[in-house]
Amino acid sequence: MADKVQRCLSINDLQARARRYLPRVIYDYLEGGADDEQCLAENPARLRRHRLRPRYLVDISARSQQVSVFGQDYRSPFGISPMGMLGMVRHDGDLLLARVAARSGIPFILSGASNAAIETVARDAPGSWLQFYPCKDLEIERDILARAARAGIRTLVVAVDVPLHSKRERNIRSGWVRPYKPSPAVILESLRHPAWVAGYLRRGIPAMQNFLPYAPASISARELTSFYASQVPAPHQWPMVERLRRQWTGSLVLKGVLTAEDARLAAAAGVDGLIVSNHGGRQLDRSVAAIDALPEVVDAVGRQLVVMFDSGIRRGSDIAVALSLGARLCFAGRAAAYGLAAFGAQGAQRAVDILRTELDLTLGQIGCPDVNELGPRFLWQPTPGAASC
Repeated sequence: MADKVQRCLSINDLQARARRYLPRVIYDYLEGGADDEQCLAENPARLRRHRLRPRYLVDISARSQQVSVFGQDYRSPFGISPMGMLGMVRHDGDLLLARVAARSGIPFILSGASNAAIETVARDAPGSWLQFYPCKDLEIERDILARAARAGIRTLVVAVDVPLHSKRERNIRSGWVRPYKPSPAVILESLRHPAWVAGYLRRGIPAMQNFLPYAPASISARELTSFYASQVPAPHQWPMVERLRRQWTGSLVLKGVLTAEDARLAAAAGVDGLIVSNHGGRQLDRSVAAIDALPEVVDAVGRQLVVMFDSGIRRGSDIAVALSLGARLCFAGRAAAYGLAAFGAQGAQRAVDILRTELDLTLGQIGCPDVNELGPRFLWQPTPGAASC
């Protein structure tokens, strides 16, 4: 299998492999967005519109990607975004990605809708971050935060961009609807993916381990997804952020901020960092592309908070663009999940290696030996009417 993994030269190659391995219902869940999927398409398209300005005759014999965020050094300025129900993609998908991130020296954010337990991921991949969806039952919320602190989680990422469940038409059409009982058509199509089916038949639907302690006894994994949906999303406003700030003593990050106004309110609430993201195009289809919102947020609070970026990364050059626009750290979700689906842990590692290698090449090509030196001077600002290559 190693040869097949190495023959994947890009994230797009891993995506093609993932499509072949996964049944359509699971691939569409992983890949799909909201409504017409305009936002899903805009995220990478707007990233690609940016052009880099290379500086030559620069000593690039030694290049560094190391960054420090919240007192932690990372080997590269990108990490793995939170993604729910990864156990449907590969058995122990959350844990496999967390281990790959730990070995690679990059951050991993465990999803609030994960299949793996907080305690297991924190044990196997120390330094992992936790995404948190506010719960309707505040006792559940308090207990999850307490468990995270006991497990050694130091960075809490609060998702503020899911006030409601979105309308994901691709998922509905392909059969990914609660309570996740496959229709005859879904079963028939899935039989074209025997390797995935074999794993599913052995293990069934993976349970959302973090919510098992709060659900009725003897609940099935399928019923547990409905219990989770009864708790998330919960109504949340700025007092919720202030409440979490009082409860959480580690680094507090808000994920999903897209405006200067919300960024300033976050700073006033005592938040430590922001992830500029539109949830990968899975929530509001008419949302601004995350990369277009990044400069506004950086200008508003870039010196007060750690501003990070997520949504649409497919190339190492995308990371260079986001860092040049002021992000301190970037996160990629689908890119890692494609590798996970295609080849398990080896594929996830390949995704990380591809992005790292492409970023290294980009740094060398533009004459920037240290990612911490990236900034607007490396971006081309076109004059009106000018054409790009």
